[in-house]
Amino acid sequence: MSDIPCIYDMSLISEEDKLKEDILSGKALDVLLILLSGSKTVKEISRELTVPSFSVQLYIQRLIEAKLIKIIDVKVIDGKVEKTYELASTDVDILNYLRNNCKSDDSKDDVELSAQHFSSLTREIIRNINNFGDKPHKIKAYFIKTDEEKMIEFKKELDELFDKYQAMEKLDASDTYGFISVLAPYNLKK
Repeated sequence: MSDIPCIYDMSLISEEDKLKEDILSGKALDVLLILLSGSKTVKEISRELTVPSFSVQLYIQRLIEAKLIKIIDVKVIDGKVEKTYELASTDVDILNYLRNNCKSDDSKDDVELSAQHFSSLTREIIRNINNFGDKPHKIKAYFIKTDEEKMIEFKKELDELFDKYQAMEKLDASDTYGFISVLAPYNLKK
């Protein structure tokens, strides 16, 4: 009787692909957005997302392996281990992590990921205007026709404005603000 070959690795999709998919579908991104407001446990994240704890734990594990979040505290409460998580860095750069670690021949995926990520962040900022309308806010969009040279100069000014914005950060402040900008060519013709 011949040996039956064993399959040792049933994983057809790598963890990097799953993380990319999680961020594209918004689940892992939602966890990261919640952790922007401070450290949380799986139970707290689960409550905010209205997602079962076991699902949150899966996203948490992938984000830890990707070094995007970290464990900062471990407690035993009523015989159960409860961990507290926070962002691994105050400068979390999801897109660069994925671009560097999820090798893809198809740059369309990276463009889609960027669009999804930007869309999710923008959506959250706009939603918060309804909740905190008394706080400073401004959303504008303009489409203009102009010369490339003028846009190059404007981009430099925009970079300086972002530097000024980042320099205002106070990690002990109670309010968090988002500042998102897009400067790109726009073509109505497809």
